[in-house]
Amino acid sequence: MKYLALFILSISLFLACKSTNEAEIDVSKIKASGKIIRFDEALLATKNTKEIATLLKKYPRYYNDFLRISPEDSTPLNAINGMVQNKDIQLFFTKSQKSFKDISDLEEEFEDAFKHIKHYYPAFKEPKIMATFTGLANDIFVSDSLVVISLESFIGKEAKFRPDQPTYIQKRFERQYIVPTVIHFLSSKYIKTDMKDETLLAEMVFHGKANEFVVRMIPNIADTVVMGYTNQQMLDTWEAQDLVYAHFVENQLLYENNPFKKDKYLVERPATIEVGPACPGRIGQWLGSRIVEKYRSENPAITLQQLMSNTNAKEIFELSKYRGEKD
Repeated sequence: MKYLALFILSISLFLACKSTNEAEIDVSKIKASGKIIRFDEALLATKNTKEIATLLKKYPRYYNDFLRISPEDSTPLNAINGMVQNKDIQLFFTKSQKSFKDISDLEEEFEDAFKHIKHYYPAFKEPKIMATFTGLANDIFVSDSLVVISLESFIGKEAKFRPDQPTYIQKRFERQYIVPTVIHFLSSKYIKTDMKDETLLAEMVFHGKANEFVVRMIPNIADTVVMGYTNQQMLDTWEAQDLVYAHFVENQLLYENNPFKKDKYLVERPATIEVGPACPGRIGQWLGSRIVEKYRSENPAITLQQLMSNTNAKEIFELSKYRGEKD
């Protein structure tokens, strides 16, 4: 199972009150590693294609799963070497190192998140994590066994060069989004769905489950980071959720199957203008999170594992009793 996050998805008080089904979990006795291999430093220290090939052979998953090349193929090796030896690239890397020379905080965050996953799913095996440098060609790659992070993509506002994305997406290319993004993608392994259910509601609940997974694996995470909304967007959406919900009901959207119509409420957009000019994009994902949160609060005996394995989106919606109200 592999995922490539080309567009990064997904301490405000305004999205909703987080579910309280689980008490604070003690994971201190669970063993997990969040060690990040500094492949980027080793790569930018190479001098020629031979050294690059030797380095790649140490990490077969990197060249097989992420690059999808052979270290014996001269064409990609020459391309990588051309990037590495480029003076502007070298300068860019040197500047990126000022932000990511010390990544101990990220390692601690990964370790804690992996411990929480193991608490809920003891069979979980943490993936190998590698930091790389691609000159903004990639950002994050996630599979069951490998995570690759192009750190230069997450320098933030102070970076001279940033990922070529619209402003409303670019704001999420910052350090604080790295670990949540990885955990978000890892959640897909545990979220069971009914593949025959192609309704907007089913996709909303899927996103709601993914966000709930992130919240459980990264305790105390800001809701703004989970959703990728600003504080003002969170507040405005919270206050107007009755209107948001009414829009979905009045336009019979919950059981909509048309992909074009569904995308209006799920994909990256600066605003969901169908609801209103100030309504943020991905509002369907936000509403899915509200449904899942309300479902958990209304059904406290349901465990996280049971939620993730429930493929009946309609049942989750109905048992949530959510109708656009604030808690």
